[in-house]
Amino acid sequence: MAKFKYILILLLLLMTAIRLQAEEFEKLTFVKTDGSTISFSVEGLKITYDDFAHAVITNDETSMTLDLASLKYMYFSNGGNSAFATGDVNGDGEVNVADVNTLVDIILGGESDDATIKRADVNEDGEINLADVNALTDIIHR
Repeated sequence: MAKFKYILILLLLLMTAIRLQAEEFEKLTFVKTDGSTISFSVEGLKITYDDFAHAVITNDETSMTLDLASLKYMYFSNGGNSAFATGDVNGDGEVNVADVNTLVDIILGGESDDATIKRADVNEDGEINLADVNALTDIIHR
């Protein structure tokens, strides 16, 4: 089962590292199983593998080896939402199902203030859609 996870993560990394996709965004962020994040500029981004257990992430600024087993998911984004906890869509200081309800309401056309709209872009791709719901549920279930 663990080898299957490594292969699946490897395939996901390969699919998302396509140069054409990366050029549309400013950074690639990896979310680890402990909830911590590591972000890389996509300028000169290159992902290689030294074995089935490690990815070597290199860009114009740095190089780092990541243990694939410690990665939960990753996403491309533009800018950052560092003023609040990622996933706290309703701004109550907690990330839970209430945030999913607020996010779905926004997607379905409900009115909201600018700060809530900004927090609703959970995956930081510049759009508010089902991908944000997926990212939010991943955060809740970590």
